[in-house]
Amino acid sequence: MTGTDVYNAMRQDGLGRNFNRATLVRAASYRATQGEPMTIRRAKALNDILRQIELIHFPGEQLVGSSIGRLVPRTDILHQQWQQARPILQATAGRDFLSHNDHHAPDYAALLQQGIGGLTRQARESLARQSDPQRRLFLESVWLALEGVREHLRRWANHLRCLAAAHPAHALLLGHLASMLHRLAEQPPVTFWEAVQLVWITHTILQCDERQAMALGRLDQYLWPFYQRDLVTRRITSEQAQTILDHLFAKLTGLGGDIQNIAIGGLTPEGQDATNDLSYMILEACKHVGKPGGNLTARIHAHTPQPFLLKCVEVIRTGMGYPAVVNDEVLVPSLLEQGYPLQDARDYCFVGCIETFIPGRMAPWADSRFNLLYCVNLVLFRGMDSLTGKQTGLDTGQPATWEDFLQAYLTQMRHKLREHIEQLNARTQPYQNKAAEFTSPLLSALTADCINRGLDINAGGARYPANHGVAAMGIGVTADALAAIKQFVYDENAFTLDRLRAMLQANFQGYEAPRHQLLRRAPKYGNNDPDVDAIAVEVTHAVGSECLQYRNPQNGRYWALLAANIQNVSAGLEVGASPDGRLSRQPLSDAASPTFGRDTHGPTAAIHSISKLPYRCCPGGNVINMKLHPSGLAGDSGLSALASLIRTCFDLGGVQLQFNTADRELLRRAMTQPEQHRDLVVRVSGFSAHFVTLDRAVQEDILERTQHVLK
Repeated sequence: MTGTDVYNAMRQDGLGRNFNRATLVRAASYRATQGEPMTIRRAKALNDILRQIELIHFPGEQLVGSSIGRLVPRTDILHQQWQQARPILQATAGRDFLSHNDHHAPDYAALLQQGIGGLTRQARESLARQSDPQRRLFLESVWLALEGVREHLRRWANHLRCLAAAHPAHALLLGHLASMLHRLAEQPPVTFWEAVQLVWITHTILQCDERQAMALGRLDQYLWPFYQRDLVTRRITSEQAQTILDHLFAKLTGLGGDIQNIAIGGLTPEGQDATNDLSYMILEACKHVGKPGGNLTARIHAHTPQPFLLKCVEVIRTGMGYPAVVNDEVLVPSLLEQGYPLQDARDYCFVGCIETFIPGRMAPWADSRFNLLYCVNLVLFRGMDSLTGKQTGLDTGQPATWEDFLQAYLTQMRHKLREHIEQLNARTQPYQNKAAEFTSPLLSALTADCINRGLDINAGGARYPANHGVAAMGIGVTADALAAIKQFVYDENAFTLDRLRAMLQANFQGYEAPRHQLLRRAPKYGNNDPDVDAIAVEVTHAVGSECLQYRNPQNGRYWALLAANIQNVSAGLEVGASPDGRLSRQPLSDAASPTFGRDTHGPTAAIHSISKLPYRCCPGGNVINMKLHPSGLAGDSGLSALASLIRTCFDLGGVQLQFNTADRELLRRAMTQPEQHRDLVVRVSGFSAHFVTLDRAVQEDILERTQHVLK
């Protein structure tokens, strides 16, 4: 069975019933354990799910374990049962995304070294050392959770033996998998196949534990010793290893409902180039499967081998949007400035779409959105929301000079940002006040120091506390709006602030000529214009520096990131017409990208603009979407041209790039004939998706992106 066969089988089956059953089993477990300590109940609830979920395996698959189909609709009967279960589920609800439940990269390197059995023994040893009752209680729940995983592996082994009897043609493979699962319940993996299997089934178990957007981290690094040893001993060939990786990617993308980031390449903790054969093979697996659902990120540094970069570009030009590329030369120094040790800074990966994370050593990530353009209109309307008429910001007066206006904007932005963070802290503080009620026993076992400390991952167990990312949306359109005010109000005195306000309140109706001036004559971010780019730099530095002033209830950091996912569309609905000529409720610019259609001087000018931003003060993650016409990517010359563009951008200080290569006409046809383009994959923001499944507004936003031609 090929990776594509695995993907198609999973899609046809749906696998949605596991999620529904898991929800009901969780509720039943909590009913049965009322009166017991909450951390014990959480471990037992997961164990009950692992005992009862249906085990789904297609003969011919080389990996065991099925992803949970969260997005498959429930049947009416299951929906009724779920409604009946809601009271107990609400009473026992755990953490959510904002309170650091998931978006995490477990310590898979340690798991592969010790195995589940080794972690279980470590939990028992720590329990014997602890005298504090709360720590002992927590470690009992960790031990219970790990024992539940071991039981689940043995359950799979028995199930596979039964399948072998029913499928003689696959009996040899099924018997081998059964022996593998039975051994992994007791011992750490020895072979490459076993290592991949243990990572994958652990990943699926975490999904059963209601953890979303869980990353696999630096897959090419922690699997490398197993692959290298197997090659030397001739236990495996590179072709066989490629097939296993293909099956892994098919599993990851089979349902397309979760974002599961994998990082490849980059630096080793010792500072050497980390690229290895698996880095290339993972790219090949991504190319073979060719479907969205996972997320692949390639780390690039000054000494990254050119063949690896070319291989990345080869996969990018297939159109799937993978891999995104990121710059070690920016992110490693940024993490050092945040106080992380050099070896850990070099070992970063990503969770979710693009969020920076040190695998296995941090508490889970969380993030939220912050509207930069909204603050421009608050200054113009003296703290009033121009759409609702409500006073939502500060009255910063009537700025007399451009310098006054810029300072008023920065004051307004900092005020709204402080409000935003205070609201987040108020929401998440109760989870910290009652941390013993909101534990994560299994995830803690898979995170460095939690077992030895006897503390939950979110209660001081993890080596580093959780960070919260504030996604500053719309830097491009914000810089454009401020540049237009500077030029037309203060430099040229073409119109007053009062007239500008009147134009915006009218949504430019009756002011078509001035709007045309704002759109065409004012400088636009993305064209290497020093004036507007300088504004973008100042705003980015201000929002990044301001975030770093605050701490969350775990004493973790607030990190700015220039990202939006697809919220630039909904964020635009919050903002009336703006001074750059944008009409009311239109989308903001995406992430750190220029406003679509305004970067008119070609890709080189665009990367010069985006590379000027001070990304080191925004370490949480950044996104730059570029749309390239496929004609410029053809042949070896096209590969070299795109590789050169990436190198140039990163040499200039850019931090991230991701690409769409679908022709605009193809996208238009897909919008009118979706049934004929179901397999069309595009890069949306920090993730890829089938184009025809996207909301119409998101499709239109992608369509409007400037399509550059590489020459």
